[in-house]
Amino acid sequence: MKKEQRVKTKHFSVPKLRVICLASLLLVLCSLSLSAQQQFYFSVDERYPAERTQLQNKQRILVVNNALKQPNDFGHTTMVDGESHGNVEVDLSRSVLYCLFSTTQTMESTGEFDAVELMDISQNYSTNYYTRTPLTYSQAERLCADYQSDALLILNQLVLYDILESFPTDDGTYYTYLQAYAQSHWTIHYAGQSREVSFTQSDTLLWESRLHYTRAQSLNDLPSRQEALLYLARELGNRLGSSFAPSWQTTRRYIYELPELQAGLDTFRLQRWNSAINQWLIIIDSKDKKAAACAAANIAIAYEMLGDYASACDYSQRASSLFGAWKTAYGRQQQVNIRYYLAQLQARQARERDL
Repeated sequence: MKKEQRVKTKHFSVPKLRVICLASLLLVLCSLSLSAQQQFYFSVDERYPAERTQLQNKQRILVVNNALKQPNDFGHTTMVDGESHGNVEVDLSRSVLYCLFSTTQTMESTGEFDAVELMDISQNYSTNYYTRTPLTYSQAERLCADYQSDALLILNQLVLYDILESFPTDDGTYYTYLQAYAQSHWTIHYAGQSREVSFTQSDTLLWESRLHYTRAQSLNDLPSRQEALLYLARELGNRLGSSFAPSWQTTRRYIYELPELQAGLDTFRLQRWNSAINQWLIIIDSKDKKAAACAAANIAIAYEMLGDYASACDYSQRASSLFGAWKTAYGRQQQVNIRYYLAQLQARQARERDL
């Protein structure tokens, strides 16, 4: 199965596209009444490029543990009624593994790589947690050779810290929150290359209590510090892993409904895009400015479904001109909507060129 076909079970696919355009045509979804003009919408899944591109075309990835365990007494602040209260110890010996396991699993689940493996035993043999100790070139190359990897994704340091604060409110209740922070440092080593890429990944999560009349009750609303920080370590790994793969985002497309456009609408609902275009082309040169403008806008959507973005842009521009020639407030409003769609279309065209 091709990588871009992995979601075919949920949506139909349009052929001829490197990045498949998916549309779940739930065309019975909605009708919107706009000044006697009817529209319905359907959802389109658009593929966005990966947030991080450093691992593109690196098909066998080894995720490497090069971090040290965080000291139990580091990074935990407690505030009660605005005053700091002593040190707290939290065992975070599993935090690095939580982060690395979730990173590995997420990268593997994207289907973007041939293999993603994990070296879970730390390669960092120093005793100073506060100073990063990167792998040497020879160490990295040896790991690439041993695991037959095209690139290493190396975690050099994971720092977790939190603030727990509790204070009374004006109505005599207590409010408590726990905010957890994560900062991590990573290096990417490419097999056979001296060039490396380093970057940081940060994240934060907030838990809030309900209002209670005792401080103890408000504290009980929150997870323990260990639970919160381990959860954050896992979430950081998930988000980092997904950042190396393209993502899908759902947007809406609106189709105009008029009696004059009905023949094209019937075939459009059956996903027969070319037939719908041919039906609407008959209308586009008519003297009825409203029908012509709506037909041009619908043709643009049909061409987008075919993956012909150049034609979709052409007909969007034509629809904009036709709506502008229709000297009504509604026509001007639809012209604004079509211009917005054209901008979306051009952005999509640019994104998919880069994939």
